[in-house]
Amino acid sequence: MADEIRPAAPSPGNSFAAALPRLRLANLAAWFRNTLADWYYPAAEKRDLRLDLLRGFAVLVMVVDHFGGASWLYLITGNNSFFTSGAEAFVLISGMVVGIVYGGIARREGLRAAVVKALLRAWTLYRLTIVMTLAFAAISDVFQLPWAKGFDLGNPLTFTLNVILLRQTYYLADIPLLYTLLIAFAPVGLWLLRKQRTALLVIGSFVVWAGFQYLNAEQIVIMPIVGNTTFHPAAWQLIFFWAMAFGYHRQAIAARLSAVPRWSFFSFSVLLFFWLLHLYSTQTKVLAKLYPWVDIQTIAHELFNKSTVAPGRILATVIVFQFGYLLLTFFWKPFWAAVGWFFTPLGQNSLYSYTMHVVIIGAFYVILPYLPGNVQAMGTINTALQLGVLFLLWWLIRRQFAFDIVPR
Repeated sequence: MADEIRPAAPSPGNSFAAALPRLRLANLAAWFRNTLADWYYPAAEKRDLRLDLLRGFAVLVMVVDHFGGASWLYLITGNNSFFTSGAEAFVLISGMVVGIVYGGIARREGLRAAVVKALLRAWTLYRLTIVMTLAFAAISDVFQLPWAKGFDLGNPLTFTLNVILLRQTYYLADIPLLYTLLIAFAPVGLWLLRKQRTALLVIGSFVVWAGFQYLNAEQIVIMPIVGNTTFHPAAWQLIFFWAMAFGYHRQAIAARLSAVPRWSFFSFSVLLFFWLLHLYSTQTKVLAKLYPWVDIQTIAHELFNKSTVAPGRILATVIVFQFGYLLLTFFWKPFWAAVGWFFTPLGQNSLYSYTMHVVIIGAFYVILPYLPGNVQAMGTINTALQLGVLFLLWWLIRRQFAFDIVPR
Protein backbone atom coordinates (compact mmCIF):
# COMPACT_ATOMS: atom_id res chain seq x y z
CA MET A 1 0.00 0.00 0.00
CA ALA A 2 3.03 2.24 -0.03
CA ASP A 3 2.33 3.15 -3.63
CA GLU A 4 -1.25 4.30 -2.88
CA ILE A 5 -1.93 7.79 -4.16
CA ARG A 6 -3.26 10.04 -1.41
CA PRO A 7 -5.10 13.36 -2.00
CA ALA A 8 -2.99 16.41 -1.52
CA ALA A 9 -3.57 18.36 1.65
CA PRO A 10 -5.24 21.71 1.02
CA SER A 11 -2.81 24.56 1.05
CA PRO A 12 -3.32 27.51 3.43
CA GLY A 13 -4.03 29.68 0.42
CA ASN A 14 -6.86 27.42 -0.77
CA SER A 15 -8.41 27.34 2.75
CA PHE A 16 -8.42 31.13 2.94
CA ALA A 17 -9.98 31.44 -0.52
CA ALA A 18 -12.75 29.00 0.46
CA ALA A 19 -13.44 30.83 3.73
CA LEU A 20 -13.32 34.32 2.20
CA PRO A 21 -17.00 34.43 1.08
CA ARG A 22 -18.12 33.34 4.54
CA LEU A 23 -15.93 35.99 6.15
CA ARG A 24 -17.32 38.65 3.88
CA LEU A 25 -20.90 37.61 4.65
CA ALA A 26 -20.15 37.57 8.38
CA ASN A 27 -18.57 41.01 8.21
CA LEU A 28 -21.47 42.33 6.15
CA ALA A 29 -24.00 40.91 8.62
CA ALA A 30 -22.07 42.40 11.55
CA TRP A 31 -21.88 45.78 9.80
CA PHE A 32 -25.61 45.64 9.07
CA ARG A 33 -26.46 44.81 12.68
CA ASN A 34 -24.22 47.57 13.99
CA THR A 35 -25.70 50.07 11.55
CA LEU A 36 -29.27 49.19 12.57
CA ALA A 37 -28.30 49.45 16.23
CA ASP A 38 -26.79 52.88 15.55
CA TRP A 39 -29.95 54.01 13.75
CA TYR A 40 -32.22 53.00 16.65
CA TYR A 41 -33.93 55.82 18.55
CA PRO A 42 -31.76 56.82 21.57
CA ALA A 43 -33.47 55.88 24.82
CA ALA A 44 -31.70 58.72 26.63
CA GLU A 45 -33.89 61.39 24.99
CA LYS A 46 -36.11 63.03 27.63
CA ARG A 47 -38.62 64.40 25.14
CA ASP A 48 -40.03 61.94 22.63
CA LEU A 49 -38.91 63.59 19.40
CA ARG A 50 -40.67 60.86 17.40
CA LEU A 51 -44.01 62.37 18.42
CA ASP A 52 -42.81 65.84 17.42
CA LEU A 53 -41.68 64.62 14.00
CA LEU A 54 -44.93 62.71 13.39
CA ARG A 55 -46.97 65.74 14.42
CA GLY A 56 -44.88 67.84 12.04
CA PHE A 57 -45.77 65.44 9.24
CA ALA A 58 -49.42 65.81 10.25
CA VAL A 59 -48.98 69.57 9.74
CA LEU A 60 -47.89 68.84 6.16
CA VAL A 61 -51.00 66.71 5.60
CA MET A 62 -53.21 69.40 7.13
CA VAL A 63 -51.77 72.27 5.06
CA VAL A 64 -51.88 70.38 1.75
CA ASP A 65 -55.44 69.11 2.22
CA HIS A 66 -56.78 72.46 3.44
CA PHE A 67 -55.04 74.43 0.70
CA GLY A 68 -56.84 72.42 -1.97
CA GLY A 69 -56.42 72.37 -5.73
CA ALA A 70 -54.49 69.92 -7.88
CA SER A 71 -51.32 68.64 -6.25
CA TRP A 72 -48.70 65.92 -6.50
CA LEU A 73 -48.56 65.87 -2.71
CA TYR A 74 -51.90 64.08 -2.53
CA LEU A 75 -49.92 60.92 -3.21
CA ILE A 76 -48.61 61.42 0.34
CA THR A 77 -51.60 62.96 2.10
CA GLY A 78 -54.48 61.10 0.45
CA ASN A 79 -56.33 64.40 -0.12
CA ASN A 80 -58.52 63.75 2.93
CA SER A 81 -59.97 60.64 1.29
CA PHE A 82 -57.73 58.05 2.97
CA PHE A 83 -58.98 55.90 5.84
CA THR A 84 -57.36 58.31 8.31
CA SER A 85 -56.07 61.88 8.15
CA GLY A 86 -53.91 64.47 9.84
CA ALA A 87 -56.75 65.34 12.23
CA GLU A 88 -56.75 61.88 13.78
CA ALA A 89 -52.97 62.07 14.13
CA PHE A 90 -53.25 65.40 15.95
CA VAL A 91 -55.88 64.12 18.37
CA LEU A 92 -54.03 60.86 19.05
CA ILE A 93 -50.63 62.50 19.60
CA SER A 94 -52.20 65.25 21.72
CA GLY A 95 -53.82 62.62 23.92
CA MET A 96 -50.52 60.78 24.30
CA VAL A 97 -48.67 63.99 25.16
CA VAL A 98 -51.27 64.89 27.80
CA GLY A 99 -50.89 61.44 29.33
CA ILE A 100 -47.09 61.65 29.29
CA VAL A 101 -46.55 65.30 30.28
CA TYR A 102 -49.49 66.10 32.53
CA GLY A 103 -49.44 62.58 33.92
CA GLY A 104 -45.79 63.11 34.81
CA ILE A 105 -46.68 66.41 36.52
CA ALA A 106 -49.41 64.61 38.50
CA ARG A 107 -46.88 62.03 39.69
CA ARG A 108 -44.19 64.57 40.63
CA GLU A 109 -46.15 67.60 41.83
CA GLY A 110 -49.57 66.18 42.57
CA LEU A 111 -52.88 65.99 40.72
CA ARG A 112 -53.82 69.58 41.53
CA ALA A 113 -50.78 70.98 39.71
CA ALA A 114 -51.53 68.90 36.63
CA VAL A 115 -55.19 69.91 36.60
CA VAL A 116 -54.31 73.61 36.92
CA LYS A 117 -51.87 73.41 34.00
CA ALA A 118 -54.42 71.56 31.86
CA LEU A 119 -57.15 74.12 32.60
CA LEU A 120 -54.78 77.01 31.84
CA ARG A 121 -53.99 75.36 28.52
CA ALA A 122 -57.71 74.93 27.86
CA TRP A 123 -58.25 78.63 28.61
CA THR A 124 -55.54 79.56 26.09
CA LEU A 125 -57.15 77.32 23.48
CA TYR A 126 -60.60 78.76 24.23
CA ARG A 127 -59.44 82.34 23.62
CA LEU A 128 -57.70 81.30 20.41
CA THR A 129 -60.82 79.48 19.21
CA ILE A 130 -63.06 82.48 19.82
CA VAL A 131 -60.73 84.95 18.09
CA MET A 132 -60.05 82.61 15.15
CA THR A 133 -63.73 81.80 14.63
CA LEU A 134 -64.97 85.38 14.70
CA ALA A 135 -62.10 86.84 12.66
CA PHE A 136 -62.05 84.10 10.02
CA ALA A 137 -65.85 84.10 9.66
CA ALA A 138 -65.91 87.90 9.22
CA ILE A 139 -63.11 87.92 6.62
CA SER A 140 -64.63 84.97 4.76
CA ASP A 141 -68.03 86.68 4.64
CA VAL A 142 -66.64 90.05 3.51
CA PHE A 143 -64.58 88.57 0.68
CA GLN A 144 -67.05 85.76 -0.05
CA LEU A 145 -64.42 83.06 0.11
CA PRO A 146 -65.44 79.63 -1.27
CA TRP A 147 -66.45 78.16 2.10
CA ALA A 148 -68.53 81.26 2.96
CA LYS A 149 -70.91 80.80 0.05
CA GLY A 150 -74.18 79.42 1.26
CA PHE A 151 -73.26 80.06 4.90
CA ASP A 152 -75.48 82.70 6.49
CA LEU A 153 -73.97 84.28 9.58
CA GLY A 154 -77.42 85.57 10.47
CA ASN A 155 -77.51 88.04 13.32
CA PRO A 156 -73.87 88.98 14.07
CA LEU A 157 -74.61 89.44 17.77
CA THR A 158 -76.30 86.04 18.03
CA PHE A 159 -73.47 84.43 16.07
CA THR A 160 -70.86 86.02 18.36
CA LEU A 161 -72.71 84.93 21.50
CA ASN A 162 -73.05 81.37 20.22
CA VAL A 163 -69.35 81.27 19.36
CA ILE A 164 -68.43 82.50 22.85
CA LEU A 165 -70.66 79.84 24.39
CA LEU A 166 -69.11 77.18 22.11
CA ARG A 167 -72.49 76.57 20.52
CA GLN A 168 -71.37 77.47 17.00
CA THR A 169 -68.24 77.09 14.93
CA TYR A 170 -66.92 77.85 11.46
CA TYR A 171 -64.74 76.32 8.75
CA LEU A 172 -61.20 75.55 10.01
CA ALA A 173 -62.15 76.77 13.49
CA ASP A 174 -63.86 73.47 14.31
CA ILE A 175 -60.58 71.69 15.06
CA PRO A 176 -59.40 74.24 17.71
CA LEU A 177 -62.88 74.03 19.22
CA LEU A 178 -62.60 70.25 19.49
CA TYR A 179 -59.11 70.56 20.97
CA THR A 180 -60.37 73.10 23.53
CA LEU A 181 -63.10 70.77 24.74
CA LEU A 182 -60.79 67.76 24.90
CA ILE A 183 -58.19 69.60 26.99
CA ALA A 184 -60.95 71.08 29.19
CA PHE A 185 -62.14 67.55 30.03
CA ALA A 186 -58.61 66.16 30.34
CA PRO A 187 -58.56 66.72 34.15
CA VAL A 188 -61.31 64.12 34.46
CA GLY A 189 -59.08 61.62 32.69
CA LEU A 190 -56.07 62.64 34.79
CA TRP A 191 -58.05 62.10 37.99
CA LEU A 192 -59.15 58.62 36.91
CA LEU A 193 -55.64 57.68 35.82
CA ARG A 194 -54.10 58.98 39.04
CA LYS A 195 -56.67 57.04 41.08
CA GLN A 196 -55.71 53.89 39.15
CA ARG A 197 -59.09 53.71 37.44
CA THR A 198 -57.83 53.45 33.89
CA ALA A 199 -60.42 50.81 33.03
CA LEU A 200 -63.21 53.21 34.04
CA LEU A 201 -61.74 55.92 31.77
CA VAL A 202 -61.41 53.55 28.81
CA ILE A 203 -64.86 52.01 29.25
CA GLY A 204 -66.55 55.35 29.92
CA SER A 205 -64.98 56.86 26.81
CA PHE A 206 -66.15 53.86 24.79
CA VAL A 207 -69.71 54.18 26.10
CA VAL A 208 -69.87 57.85 25.05
CA TRP A 209 -68.44 56.98 21.62
CA ALA A 210 -70.82 54.03 21.19
CA GLY A 211 -73.75 56.21 22.24
CA PHE A 212 -72.90 58.66 19.48
CA GLN A 213 -72.67 55.81 16.94
CA TYR A 214 -76.12 54.60 17.99
CA LEU A 215 -77.81 58.00 17.91
CA ASN A 216 -78.70 59.71 14.66
CA ALA A 217 -75.54 61.64 13.79
CA GLU A 218 -77.53 64.15 11.75
CA GLN A 219 -79.31 65.27 14.90
CA ILE A 220 -76.01 65.60 16.76
CA VAL A 221 -77.83 64.73 19.97
CA ILE A 222 -74.65 64.71 22.07
CA MET A 223 -73.10 68.16 22.46
CA PRO A 224 -74.84 69.97 19.55
CA ILE A 225 -72.67 72.65 17.92
CA VAL A 226 -74.00 74.58 14.92
CA GLY A 227 -71.72 74.32 11.92
CA ASN A 228 -69.81 71.36 13.32
CA THR A 229 -70.36 68.66 10.72
CA THR A 230 -67.22 66.56 11.23
CA PHE A 231 -65.50 67.01 14.59
CA HIS A 232 -68.16 65.89 17.05
CA PRO A 233 -66.55 65.79 20.53
CA ALA A 234 -68.51 62.71 21.63
CA ALA A 235 -66.99 60.71 18.77
CA TRP A 236 -63.46 62.09 18.68
CA GLN A 237 -62.87 61.91 22.42
CA LEU A 238 -62.33 58.14 22.15
CA ILE A 239 -59.04 58.57 20.27
CA PHE A 240 -57.92 61.29 22.69
CA PHE A 241 -58.68 59.55 25.98
CA TRP A 242 -57.48 56.11 24.89
CA ALA A 243 -54.22 57.67 23.69
CA MET A 244 -54.04 59.60 26.95
CA ALA A 245 -54.32 56.35 28.93
CA PHE A 246 -51.66 54.79 26.71
CA GLY A 247 -49.32 57.74 27.23
CA TYR A 248 -49.81 57.66 31.00
CA HIS A 249 -48.97 53.94 31.18
CA ARG A 250 -46.45 54.02 28.34
CA GLN A 251 -43.50 52.69 30.31
CA ALA A 252 -45.48 49.79 31.77
CA ILE A 253 -46.86 48.90 28.33
CA ALA A 254 -43.38 49.10 26.78
CA ALA A 255 -42.04 46.78 29.48
CA ARG A 256 -44.70 44.18 28.68
CA LEU A 257 -44.09 44.44 24.94
CA SER A 258 -40.34 44.04 25.44
CA ALA A 259 -40.82 40.27 25.49
CA VAL A 260 -42.09 40.40 21.89
CA PRO A 261 -39.29 40.19 19.25
CA ARG A 262 -39.07 43.78 18.07
CA TRP A 263 -38.32 43.02 14.42
CA SER A 264 -41.27 40.62 14.24
CA PHE A 265 -43.51 43.30 15.74
CA PHE A 266 -42.22 45.88 13.28
CA SER A 267 -42.68 43.50 10.33
CA PHE A 268 -46.26 42.87 11.40
CA SER A 269 -46.95 46.62 11.54
CA VAL A 270 -45.46 47.02 8.05
CA LEU A 271 -47.74 44.29 6.70
CA LEU A 272 -50.79 45.94 8.26
CA PHE A 273 -49.84 49.33 6.83
CA PHE A 274 -49.36 48.04 3.29
CA TRP A 275 -52.56 46.02 3.54
CA LEU A 276 -54.34 49.28 4.35
CA LEU A 277 -52.69 51.00 1.38
CA HIS A 278 -53.69 48.12 -0.89
CA LEU A 279 -57.29 48.28 0.33
CA TYR A 280 -57.37 52.02 -0.35
CA SER A 281 -55.64 51.89 -3.75
CA THR A 282 -57.99 49.19 -5.04
CA GLN A 283 -61.01 51.01 -3.60
CA THR A 284 -62.03 47.77 -1.87
CA LYS A 285 -62.56 46.12 -5.30
CA VAL A 286 -60.76 43.00 -4.11
CA LEU A 287 -63.28 42.56 -1.31
CA ALA A 288 -66.12 43.23 -3.74
CA LYS A 289 -64.90 40.34 -5.92
CA LEU A 290 -64.63 38.03 -2.93
CA TYR A 291 -68.08 38.93 -1.66
CA PRO A 292 -70.15 39.94 -4.74
CA TRP A 293 -73.44 39.64 -2.86
CA VAL A 294 -72.38 42.32 -0.32
CA ASP A 295 -72.44 46.08 -0.92
CA ILE A 296 -68.79 46.55 0.02
CA GLN A 297 -68.64 50.23 -1.00
CA THR A 298 -71.45 51.22 1.36
CA ILE A 299 -70.01 49.14 4.19
CA ALA A 300 -66.55 50.65 3.67
CA HIS A 301 -68.01 54.18 3.67
CA GLU A 302 -69.77 53.56 6.98
CA LEU A 303 -66.87 51.62 8.46
CA PHE A 304 -64.36 54.43 7.79
CA ASN A 305 -66.69 57.40 8.28
CA LYS A 306 -64.73 60.40 9.54
CA SER A 307 -67.45 62.47 11.18
CA THR A 308 -68.55 59.58 13.41
CA VAL A 309 -65.01 58.22 13.90
CA ALA A 310 -66.30 54.81 12.87
CA PRO A 311 -64.51 51.61 14.03
CA GLY A 312 -62.56 51.17 10.80
CA ARG A 313 -61.23 54.70 11.08
CA ILE A 314 -59.97 54.04 14.60
CA LEU A 315 -58.27 50.85 13.42
CA ALA A 316 -56.70 52.65 10.44
CA THR A 317 -55.44 55.45 12.69
CA VAL A 318 -53.79 52.97 15.06
CA ILE A 319 -52.20 51.04 12.15
CA VAL A 320 -50.77 54.16 10.50
CA PHE A 321 -49.54 55.71 13.75
CA GLN A 322 -47.97 52.46 14.92
CA PHE A 323 -46.21 52.04 11.59
CA GLY A 324 -44.88 55.60 11.62
CA TYR A 325 -43.77 55.44 15.25
CA LEU A 326 -41.96 52.11 14.83
CA LEU A 327 -40.41 53.25 11.54
CA LEU A 328 -38.89 56.22 13.33
CA THR A 329 -37.87 54.02 16.25
CA PHE A 330 -35.87 51.61 14.08
CA PHE A 331 -34.54 54.11 11.53
CA TRP A 332 -34.35 57.28 13.59
CA LYS A 333 -30.90 58.48 12.59
CA PRO A 334 -31.45 58.65 8.79
CA PHE A 335 -34.93 60.13 9.16
CA TRP A 336 -33.70 62.71 11.65
CA ALA A 337 -30.87 63.70 9.33
CA ALA A 338 -33.13 63.90 6.27
CA VAL A 339 -36.33 65.56 7.52
CA GLY A 340 -35.98 66.14 11.26
CA TRP A 341 -34.79 69.72 10.75
CA PHE A 342 -38.04 70.53 8.93
CA PHE A 343 -40.81 68.49 10.59
CA THR A 344 -39.68 68.78 14.22
CA PRO A 345 -40.13 72.59 14.53
CA LEU A 346 -43.55 72.28 12.90
CA GLY A 347 -44.53 69.51 15.32
CA GLN A 348 -43.21 71.23 18.42
CA ASN A 349 -45.19 74.35 17.49
CA SER A 350 -48.24 72.61 16.04
CA LEU A 351 -50.83 75.00 17.48
CA TYR A 352 -48.89 77.95 16.07
CA SER A 353 -48.59 76.10 12.74
CA TYR A 354 -52.33 75.52 12.63
CA THR A 355 -53.19 79.11 13.50
CA MET A 356 -50.80 80.64 11.01
CA HIS A 357 -51.78 78.24 8.24
CA VAL A 358 -55.39 79.48 8.60
CA VAL A 359 -54.13 83.06 8.27
CA ILE A 360 -52.01 82.21 5.21
CA ILE A 361 -54.75 80.21 3.48
CA GLY A 362 -57.29 82.96 4.15
CA ALA A 363 -54.94 85.58 2.66
CA PHE A 364 -54.25 83.38 -0.37
CA TYR A 365 -57.92 82.90 -1.16
CA VAL A 366 -58.50 86.64 -0.82
CA ILE A 367 -55.96 87.36 -3.59
CA LEU A 368 -56.75 84.22 -5.62
CA PRO A 369 -59.33 85.94 -7.93
CA TYR A 370 -56.68 88.49 -8.92
CA LEU A 371 -54.07 85.92 -9.96
CA PRO A 372 -53.64 85.18 -13.69
CA GLY A 373 -55.28 81.93 -14.77
CA ASN A 374 -56.53 79.15 -12.55
CA VAL A 375 -53.31 78.39 -10.66
CA GLN A 376 -54.97 75.80 -8.43
CA ALA A 377 -55.82 73.68 -11.46
CA MET A 378 -52.16 73.60 -12.48
CA GLY A 379 -50.75 70.67 -10.52
CA THR A 380 -47.09 71.64 -10.56
CA ILE A 381 -47.70 75.29 -9.70
CA ASN A 382 -50.21 74.48 -6.97
CA THR A 383 -47.86 71.88 -5.49
CA ALA A 384 -45.15 74.53 -5.37
CA LEU A 385 -47.57 76.91 -3.61
CA GLN A 386 -48.42 74.27 -1.01
CA LEU A 387 -44.75 73.63 -0.37
CA GLY A 388 -44.26 77.39 -0.18
CA VAL A 389 -46.85 77.62 2.60
CA LEU A 390 -45.08 74.84 4.51
CA PHE A 391 -41.68 76.47 4.21
CA LEU A 392 -43.18 79.82 5.14
CA LEU A 393 -44.57 78.26 8.34
CA TRP A 394 -41.17 76.73 9.06
CA TRP A 395 -39.45 80.08 8.47
CA LEU A 396 -41.92 81.93 10.71
CA ILE A 397 -41.25 79.43 13.48
CA ARG A 398 -37.50 79.75 13.07
CA ARG A 399 -37.85 83.53 13.27
CA GLN A 400 -40.26 83.17 16.22
CA PHE A 401 -42.62 85.53 14.44
CA ALA A 402 -45.50 86.68 16.67
CA PHE A 403 -44.62 84.07 19.31
CA ASP A 404 -45.74 86.51 21.97
CA ILE A 405 -49.20 86.73 20.38
CA VAL A 406 -49.98 83.35 18.82
CA PRO A 407 -50.00 80.42 21.29
CA ARG A 408 -47.77 77.44 20.57
